[in-house]
Parts: sequence; C-alpha cells; structure tokens
Amino acid sequence: MIAACPAWPAHCKIDLKGQVYKIQHTLHLNPLTMRLTNGVLDASGLPDGEPAILVSSDGPGQPESYDTAADSIDHIVLTGQPKADGIVLDNRNDDNIRMAAITMENVSISGFRRGLTFGSHAYVFGLSHVQIHNNATGLYTVPNAVDAGERITLEDVNVFNNTLGVDDEGGMELDWLGSRLDYNAMTAVISGLWNFDGHIEIAPPHVPPIRLHALVGQPAGSLFITPGSFVIVSQSGGQASSDYWVQSDSPYSAIQFPAHTYGVRGKIAVMNGPAPVYGPALPPYNPY
Repeated sequence: MIAACPAWPAHCKIDLKGQVYKIQHTLHLNPLTMRLTNGVLDASGLPDGEPAILVSSDGPGQPESYDTAADSIDHIVLTGQPKADGIVLDNRNDDNIRMAAITMENVSISGFRRGLTFGSHAYVFGLSHVQIHNNATGLYTVPNAVDAGERITLEDVNVFNNTLGVDDEGGMELDWLGSRLDYNAMTAVISGLWNFDGHIEIAPPHVPPIRLHALVGQPAGSLFITPGSFVIVSQSGGQASSDYWVQSDSPYSAIQFPAHTYGVRGKIAVMNGPAPVYGPALPPYNPY
C-alpha cells in the first residue's frame, strides 16, 4: 500500500481498515504526503536494530517549502520485539524544510528497545492521546541531532511501565500537557527544557528517578512542573526511600515542584548536585 502511494505533491491515505498486519521490515513514511491509519502492526518479527516505522522525507523531488503540512500516524497499535525500535522520526539529509515532522494521535507503542525516537530535523510537531509502554526506553532523543527538538508538544501522552521512561540525549524542548510518567523503573534523563503538566508516579526508588543532564553549548536540562500537577512516590508513607530524588550535573539545571507532592524526598536531600530546587518538595503532601 505504501509502495502504491503517488509521489509528491499528491497525498496518500494508507488505511489498514482495522486489520492486523505483520511487518518484516521497516515501513518508510514520507511526512509530506502520507497518512497511516486504522489498524494493528505486529513487528515481533522485525530484524534486530531496525525501526518498525521510519518517518523521513529523505530522497529527491521534495519541496523546499512550508506550504505542505505534515501528515499523520493515527489510530495505530504498534507492537514489537525488544531488540528493534518502534517509530523513528529522522531525516539524514538537508534537502528540504519539512523533514521528519508528523502528527501522531491515538497511537500505542509497546515491546521495543526504544518506543519512539526523535532524530534530526524532527521539530514543531505534536503527539496526542499516545501510549508508550513496556519498552526498554519509552521515548528517546538522539545525541547531536541536527535542526531538531524545537517545541515538541505532547498532549495526553502516557509513558508508563518502561525500564527508562524518557532518555533525552539530544536536549530537546518538550512541552507535556495533561500527560503522565508512571511506574517507569527510572522516570527520565532530561537534557533540555521541559514544561510538564500532569502526573508523575513511581514506586519507591533505590536510585534517583530523574537525572538533569547538561550538554555542551545548550541550556542545561531543567524540569518545570506546573502547579496543577501531582508528583507521588507511592507506598512510601511519605518517608524517604532513596538518598536523593533528583540527580543534577550542572548548577544551571533546575527543578520546580508543584504544590502537590507525596513521598518526594530523600534520606539526604531532594537533589544530589548543584542545581536549585524550587517549590514544596518537602514536606510530603498529606492526602487525608
């Protein structure tokens, strides 16, 4: 069906009609022209190291223009195998502007090495009503990505039950709206500026669940949690269950807690490192 899609500027809807398809190799979607919708993709037989879906406009004949809006992946369930990747947004060359940006809505990604990857030329796009779960790494941003990471918006996105929820190695700007980071073994490595509105919940950690990392030549990783959000370490009775809650590499990092926190404390301190902590991480919120 993808091979039958006409070349730009025609747009092409790839409708799976609610069926289950087993994929053996990477599906290459052009974000300038293609919409993938309405079905289940089983990538359990994908070769190790391959992505199930590569979103990229690499190749000749693409426009150098903003006039062609990105298309979408929507109403898709994608399951994989633990040595392959789920959806990768990445463009290897610089021959057009709209390179690797696509809207994702009502998508579930599970069972991969990395569920969703943002690479070069992935910027100013959105995810809405997306579930990323039971992967080794839920969301991954590549180091040294070119022209990437500007104001990516995640609305009602649930990253849960991954070994590492988010591994931001590229220092990308992520805006989370009404989203959740729940019960990942480690919540996040943050190397960019995050604005987070939503819910973070974990079981008592033995190591800091969040690391604020600093990249050369970029603003240090910081997490600003909105007042309406809730951060909870469950089953801890409000007692410290690790030495620290956040690990910081740089004095230019920062974490801002919301008004509602429960069990967010460390035996030694909330923060291990030189970064400041803003807001009421202590004392713990009493819900009764």
